[in-house]
Formats: sequence, C-alpha cells, structure tokens
Amino acid sequence: MKVLALTHRTPWPPDKGDKIRTHHLLSRLASRATVHLAAFAEPPSDAVHASRLAKRFASVELIPLEMRRQQVLALPHALSLSPLTLPVFHRRTMDRAVDRLVAAVRPDVIVAESTSMAPYAMRHASVPLVMDFVDVDSAKWMAYAERARFPMDAVYWRESLTLRRWERSVARHAKVSLVTADRERALLRDIAPGADIRTLANGVDTDYFTPRSALPTRPSAVFFGAMDYHANVEAAVFLARRVLPKLRARHPDFRVVIAGSKPAPEVEALASLPGVTVTGYVADMRPHVQGASVCVIPLRVARGVQNKVLEAMAMGVPVVASPAAAEGIDATPDRDLRIAPVIDDGTATAVAVLDLVAHPERIEALAANARETVCARYGWDPRAAELYDVCSEVIARGAARR
Repeated sequence: MKVLALTHRTPWPPDKGDKIRTHHLLSRLASRATVHLAAFAEPPSDAVHASRLAKRFASVELIPLEMRRQQVLALPHALSLSPLTLPVFHRRTMDRAVDRLVAAVRPDVIVAESTSMAPYAMRHASVPLVMDFVDVDSAKWMAYAERARFPMDAVYWRESLTLRRWERSVARHAKVSLVTADRERALLRDIAPGADIRTLANGVDTDYFTPRSALPTRPSAVFFGAMDYHANVEAAVFLARRVLPKLRARHPDFRVVIAGSKPAPEVEALASLPGVTVTGYVADMRPHVQGASVCVIPLRVARGVQNKVLEAMAMGVPVVASPAAAEGIDATPDRDLRIAPVIDDGTATAVAVLDLVAHPERIEALAANARETVCARYGWDPRAAELYDVCSEVIARGAARR
C-alpha cells in the first residue's frame, strides 16, 4: 500500500493534540505501508525534524509556514464566501509538492488531516481520499461566537458558517471521513448527510505515560496544553483567577502549575498571582503532571477526545474535568475521573478539587481506576490498525469499480 499523508503541522514532536494524533497514527501506519509525508512546518523551526521523520517515512516534504504572515495574507478573503482557514493554510509550494508526489509516487490513497489540507488532496480526484477531520471545527467556531463579544462574535460566526459549507463539500468528496468521537460523527452527519463518516478515537501511549511512584506532599493542581490556543487560555485564566483563590482559602500553600508552550499574554500575566507557576515550553510534561495532586481541565469549549485527559489518567493523576473536556471519553464519573461544571465563580471546580485533596484514599482509588480504564480501552496500536483497514477498504472499493 502506498499512502500520501498530508498534515497541517509537522507530526513531531508530539506535544499538542493534533500532532500527537498524526504522529502515532502515521508512524504506526508506516510500519505496514509505504507512507510519504507532506506537512507544514508551523512554526518554520519544525523543519529541523525532517531528518528524524525520514527514518520512519518513505519521503518527507516539510513546507515552512509563518502563521502571522499567513493570517495577514488571509485578511482580504474576509470579503469572500470561503472560510479564512483555507488561505491561512494555503501555500503554492505545498500545491507543487503534493502535485510532484502524486506524479512520482502514484499513491493508492491520500490520508489528509484537518480541513485545511483537503484542498491539496481534492486537486487529485483520481486518488481516493481518507479525510481525518479530527473534530468538526465549524462547531468549535460557533461555540466561540456564542460566548464572544462584538466584533469577534461576528468573525467567529462567519468562520463557522463558511467552514460548515466547506466541511460538507469535503465529506462528500472523501471516500471515508474520520472524527475522534461519536458526537463529532453526529455533527458531521448533520452537515453532510449520506457521507461515509466513522469514529477513529484518539489513544494514549501507556508505555510513555506511566503512573507516578508517590503522591505529592504539598497540595497542588496542574493544567497543561498549548497555551496559545484560545480554549486553553480561557481555562488557564479561569483556574488561576477563579478557582485558585478558593483553594488557597482552605490551603494557603496551594499552588497551580500552568504548563505548556507559547503562553499568551493573558497566561503569562498569571505568573504574578500568588501560588501560580507558568512554565512556558517544557521538553517533558510528565514531571509537571505527576508532581500535582490533581489535574484540572476546566475547558468551556472542547471538541473530540481530549488527549490531556487520557494522558493524566494514564499517569495515575486524578482528573477534575469540565463536562466538555470529559465528553467522548469512555470513563465512569466518580470512578475514573471527577466532572465539575465550569461555573463563573469557580465554586464547583474548587469543591471537587478540595474533596480529593482532603481524602488521599480517593485520590489513589481514582488514579488506579483511571489507569486501568485507559489501558483497557485506549491505545494507539489498535487505532492505527483501524486506519490501515479503512485505507485497505477504500483502495479495494476503487479497484472493484475499475
């Protein structure tokens, strides 16, 4: 099987949600098929990983993409009927790279990740497409619009509506469309009735994310992720400014660690608050998560399956998650994780955290159950096998028609 894989970010290092998924799925697919990779290097410094990726993939094309420059170039398209996502991730060098690869490799199937990479695949209608939407992004933008103020609510609303039309077109073109959770599948089916849409859930590397050896002696919480992502920024601010004061009222030495790359100015400002540490980029997230009493994930807006929830569970760190962050994860509330609604004053989240901190035996029970659940129900090897089977099916279907 010859596969051309298109991803909107370099699948190394696996340090954020979309890169984690593409890294694990495609690197495992490459052990069973010949996979040629074309990806954007965003930020451009990710291009240094080409030699590492070349050890796994048959060929590697990394096209530098400077996000701020692309966003400026996309502004004139605001007057069009197309989503701004497309011009942001459009470069003619990628057009040429994909054209060249299709001509040279003659792939049996294209696997494209995210709607921003669909145009490059759809230029080659003769090659069957397996489209990994990951999440339904139009629903994410609509959720932002519902909570934002003018003028950003109008910007988000426009992006949602235009992206929804594009998602319909892509899903109808693709032979099979993939999403990370059943709720995303239901959303995409409403957008593109009749399209072949399937759930390919995220997994977690349980050999890498292992349980900690001991509980921390000082009460603490951690939230982690890419700290320039809007939903994560909002969650970090909520945790530090709304929840932490209630925790410190009970435990004056309580601390919160906000860990993740590219902290936005709102996140950097949190470091001035008593008890808050903002790490910025860290090469290994595990010590920060394992060193906390509780992992708090108070996302108001979340799509698909949250890798950070699975990773914390795999490390045996009890999770207090919002309903949005927990949705799509096959876990039992109060047995595998705690769920607390994101109420503006932070009370519900604080109560859930304080209950665990006051009862170490509950922390241990929740941690053990969480690890067991992740090991039993999640794993990247079976997920990659599912992707291989989908590709095989699509290729066979096309061969039968010929």
